[in-house]
Amino acid sequence: MSAKFFEKLSSNLNQLLKDSDEYNVIIEVGQAPNIQTFKVHSIILNSRCLYFKDKLSTITCDGNNVKIIKQANISTEVFEIIIKYIYDGTISLENINTSVVFELLIASNEFGLEELIKHIQLFLLENNASWLRLNFSRVCRTSLKDDNLKNLQQFCANIIAKHPSIIFDSDEFLTLPENILIFILKLDNLQMDEGKIWHYIINWGIAQNPSLPLNPDQWSDEHFLALKSSLQNCLPLIRYFQISGEDIFEKVRPYQKILDQTLWADIMLKFMAPNKAISTSNVLPPRKNLTTTLPLRDIADESMTEIESNRASELRKSGEAYRIMGKYEESLIDLTKSLEIEANNANALSYLGATYYDMYRLKLGPETFLAKSESFGFRIIALSFRGNTYRMMRRYEESLADLNKSLEIEPDNAFALKYRGETYRIMCRYEKSLADLNHSLKIEPNDALVLSFRGKTYRMIRRYEESLADLNKSLEIEPDNAFALKYRGVTYYKMKRYEESLADLNQSLKIKPNDASALRSRGETYLMMHRREESLADFNKSLEIKPNNAFALKFRGATYYWMDRYEESLADLNQSLEIKPNDAFALRFRGETCRMMGRYEESLADFNKSLEIEPNDAFALRIRGAAYRMMGRYEESLVDLNKSLEIEPNNVDALRFRGVTYHMMGKYKESLADLDRSLKINPNNKWILNQRQKTIRLLNK
Repeated sequence: MSAKFFEKLSSNLNQLLKDSDEYNVIIEVGQAPNIQTFKVHSIILNSRCLYFKDKLSTITCDGNNVKIIKQANISTEVFEIIIKYIYDGTISLENINTSVVFELLIASNEFGLEELIKHIQLFLLENNASWLRLNFSRVCRTSLKDDNLKNLQQFCANIIAKHPSIIFDSDEFLTLPENILIFILKLDNLQMDEGKIWHYIINWGIAQNPSLPLNPDQWSDEHFLALKSSLQNCLPLIRYFQISGEDIFEKVRPYQKILDQTLWADIMLKFMAPNKAISTSNVLPPRKNLTTTLPLRDIADESMTEIESNRASELRKSGEAYRIMGKYEESLIDLTKSLEIEANNANALSYLGATYYDMYRLKLGPETFLAKSESFGFRIIALSFRGNTYRMMRRYEESLADLNKSLEIEPDNAFALKYRGETYRIMCRYEKSLADLNHSLKIEPNDALVLSFRGKTYRMIRRYEESLADLNKSLEIEPDNAFALKYRGVTYYKMKRYEESLADLNQSLKIKPNDASALRSRGETYLMMHRREESLADFNKSLEIKPNNAFALKFRGATYYWMDRYEESLADLNQSLEIKPNDAFALRFRGETCRMMGRYEESLADFNKSLEIEPNDAFALRIRGAAYRMMGRYEESLVDLNKSLEIEPNNVDALRFRGVTYHMMGKYKESLADLDRSLKINPNNKWILNQRQKTIRLLNK
């Protein structure tokens, strides 16, 4: 009989990790300035993790006979759990935040830790199903990237099959990756009419080709081919013979050119002779109807889908729990989210009122609160609070209506002034915003939140010094306010004070590490400091949290451009412009990316559109001028470069571009003048020096 003493072995290996005796590998985890090092042993890594075995085989030792591995895109918290598991084979997930557990699953999958992948999936499904539902989009996208996450894939499949509208009616549907769409179309129990499925798939395909005319009657054969190409992997998964005759006529017929002629003939045959067998086309079986009655997606509360109803219920419970604990800001956030799902839920409205009531009473004190209640009634409080709730739900006109009524009754209500000012700011009505915030601060001069609101407003109208003054004062009152730190970091960025911007954004992200907006801002700051790898890491993490944020996509595209990774740059900029087609910045960078790839016609189209939006953009004029030159259109090049230099007379790039254009036109004196001017600004530029020598040689002939 053999005895197994695994517990002692596990303990000894864990102690080896802690002591780091005779280590020969250093793993650097995280991003500067918060990198943490782990001193570990190659023999353990090689035997326990194929990922590290492969990694170590490609790395040479340093002078101390130590190999160094960098893991920038993983948190130290997650890596500590993984390295402990690799050493002692133990893991405890019960007291870890669910979002961290999910990150742990992603990292385990990257490291190929199959045992851990299975364990974490089961743990999440058994203990955190509500969290998975609340974060369904992220869970779905992550699980469908890799077949290792089969359990989560099945969880997602069950939800999508029962409630397809959660995907098809979401804001993210048109940017859904093709692999997810194919996964959904393969579901035999998808509870959606096949005509509707066809309609959604066509809309998805059109979204992948933004240049297609809106009216398919105006499409050329090339347009239909483009749509067919985008949908080539989806079209075989449609159950055409389950689509009603009316939908065939109204929805399928306008796009019949994307179908094989034989298939279209069989579809027509099916409706002209329903009993005749189809022998030439592949006939997929009808989708299975589930036995339970499924609620339809509708505006009315009683017809909410099960998953949305559960989500609203979870948010109501957590909102009320936060109120009882005195965590009022957290309570407001969860209850507001709950009301976004079920707008008229009596319990949520009641809890929200109670939260506001408690906040107001705490702020004023019991005696003052009672006196105010008697003097102007609870109607003012109710209007103010409901107005702020509408603001958080992004129903700004309704927010203004309530706050206006509240301020008609009591013009000096600082609470209502504060939130009306912030509502005006969001609506870009900055003068009105400032008037309200100034009034509120006269009443309560040390309200940190109002100061941060006014600081944001000043920043939006480029009054950066005043913005900074307000945010400094706000942070004197509340030094660890993550939002004020973030806003001040952005103000420093706008002032080109990048080191100070970085310090604030780092501190903000220590407090709220998953703030997608702060990550985007820090990524942009890193980009301006030419720290492109760190910039890329921040944009990647931001886009994991909010996958379809046009701002993060365009700046990651710009980062890829500066790293000469043009294909990736183009992909991000295309996606950003699908979401915000008239973003001049994204158009400029896509135009420049196309130019660097030699795609001059596409480059020109983007710069033309960008300059329609911002006609005096010196950068766009400069680069379009360069594109014209590359196409041999020298006169047009000269017009753009002249205009660019009227706006920025000492721009080195514009001067050298114009110098080269003059050179190509045989105007060597003008070329030399521009090159000399550019060398006064940048005397050591080798490219300009070389071009100047060529021009002088031609002048002397």
